[in-house]
Amino acid sequence: DLWPALCYLLQWHYQHLIFDESGPFIIRQHAVALLALIGPGLQRDAVCSRGDASSFGEKLFACCSKWFTAAERNGANEFSQKILLAGCLWMVGRARAAVGMEAYRTFRAKYLAPFVRSSRFREIIQTISSSSLLLTHFEDRSQYGIESLPTLGAVQVRRNQTVPTLIVTSSYPVFLLHALLHLTGQKKEELEEVDTRLREDIFGSASPHRSYLEAVCRRTHNAEQQQSLIGNWFVQTIEQRYLLDVLEFGLVDSPALESERSAVRSCRLQLAFFLTFSLSEAFYPAIVKLFDDIIFKLDYYGCRAAELAVTGADMQRWKFNYKLLTQRAIQNEVNLAPARAGLTAAEWKTPLLRSTWPYSPLYLLVEKLEKGPAHRLEQLTETAIIGSGLRFSELLERAGGMAIASPTERLMYLMAAFLGPDSKFLEPDLSALIERRLAELRTFARKEAGQRKEVFEFETAKMENRKSYYGLYQLALDTFQSSSYGHGGFGCLLMVPLAQRYDVRWRNMVWSEYVAVLRFITCDERELFGALEEYLEPAETDIVLLRSYGQALNSNLLRPGSIPHRVANHHVQAYRSKVKVMPEQEQQDNGSSSSRSYCH
Repeated sequence: DLWPALCYLLQWHYQHLIFDESGPFIIRQHAVALLALIGPGLQRDAVCSRGDASSFGEKLFACCSKWFTAAERNGANEFSQKILLAGCLWMVGRARAAVGMEAYRTFRAKYLAPFVRSSRFREIIQTISSSSLLLTHFEDRSQYGIESLPTLGAVQVRRNQTVPTLIVTSSYPVFLLHALLHLTGQKKEELEEVDTRLREDIFGSASPHRSYLEAVCRRTHNAEQQQSLIGNWFVQTIEQRYLLDVLEFGLVDSPALESERSAVRSCRLQLAFFLTFSLSEAFYPAIVKLFDDIIFKLDYYGCRAAELAVTGADMQRWKFNYKLLTQRAIQNEVNLAPARAGLTAAEWKTPLLRSTWPYSPLYLLVEKLEKGPAHRLEQLTETAIIGSGLRFSELLERAGGMAIASPTERLMYLMAAFLGPDSKFLEPDLSALIERRLAELRTFARKEAGQRKEVFEFETAKMENRKSYYGLYQLALDTFQSSSYGHGGFGCLLMVPLAQRYDVRWRNMVWSEYVAVLRFITCDERELFGALEEYLEPAETDIVLLRSYGQALNSNLLRPGSIPHRVANHHVQAYRSKVKVMPEQEQQDNGSSSSRSYCH
């Protein structure tokens, strides 16, 4: 039995451990390891059977009290100091059930509460945002690793730095905050009033912790900035696990004032969504729990759900659909079990879901089209796929203010909605839904174009990180030619890359290989992604494309008055005017030269 030896070591640390930075950090780390060894033996039956509960409790709380007093007096700036305080709190949480609540209440009142309310504690948690593993920008160093050796990513290069450093800095406070969260984080009805006040002092609205949560939430507001250090073992096992517990213990609770409840619900929703595309498949049970408790709970969407006519039945149906897709993404079936042991290198390297996962059902239609009639859509119908992919993503974007996908990705997913085998986009309800989503993107595109910003990036965009825009565009052109039924929304999507601001290869491809498609484009000027002027100016100079314009006009392949007809006619006429003006200009220039020669 190692229990007497462990108790002796605890007594030794009480007498000889120097908590201040001047003391050896290796001794403090040894004390943390000792507390971790003692922890599993702190079951009530085990302690009571030894008959030494009282003496052990005195030793344990004496150590914790001494070290917290030192931290309140001199601070805890060194990493091993914070870890030791965190170890004490985890141990106290176990000991209060095994040894008794009286000793815990004394420790809480005389040592923990004064420390938490001191300026020293404020100094510790002040760095939570600046030292956060999720909010810090790291350069990718995977290219420097040895492929045959797994790496946890402990050494990283931060932005504006050239020297690699440890990913966890000495000022990192999350270990301590996580222990405090568990100590004060039971259900509200189980908390004593003192614990409630203590939790408010640590995590309340006046704490830097609230600013940290808001900063994490802001990562969901811009699709281009959502990529944190996903796939890093330290990020997942330390900070992302901490955020899971923040949501689990209701740390972001709804306040009493109705005016603040909407903001709090939105914060919880954004945190939950951020975690869904940041966690690897090793955290599959946690992702499912986020689905059940937050993501697909109608309460979190407030009036936005009513505006979009979303019901509880819709949410349950969508949750079932997305759970199917999540299970489909699992590579190792072991991770489907609620209880599992350990992580493997392959499991933490890649997030289970992409940040665009609310749109992901629509990719099933692309797969179906590519693989042919033999490929089944599993348990989802085409109607369910379009409804889930467009309605749920719309709800998330409106209620949470989140940017789920980039404009180009949204364009591609909308294009995918037209690629189903049964042309369900023609049904009135789905057609209205698609048109509403098109109108949102169209408004955004025109606003960005008005500020002279590039809206769509066709060269680099990929759908689900697999399908390029070029490949998807070709599929859409083929489908439009065979089964578009002249749908205006479908046609306006095909017109997007044909604007003059984009590479001429898109226009050459369509006007040479798919010119027959253009006859069936029925969208009007209001449905274009941008003003008609963007398709007309500047005048086309590519001779091959101009020849294609002329052939299409001369062969009557275009409907008179349609957008493609107006575009082709404009550029051909502009070129003819230019060619006509050039000889006249040359003749005038030659005449002027002759006159000057004659005068001389």
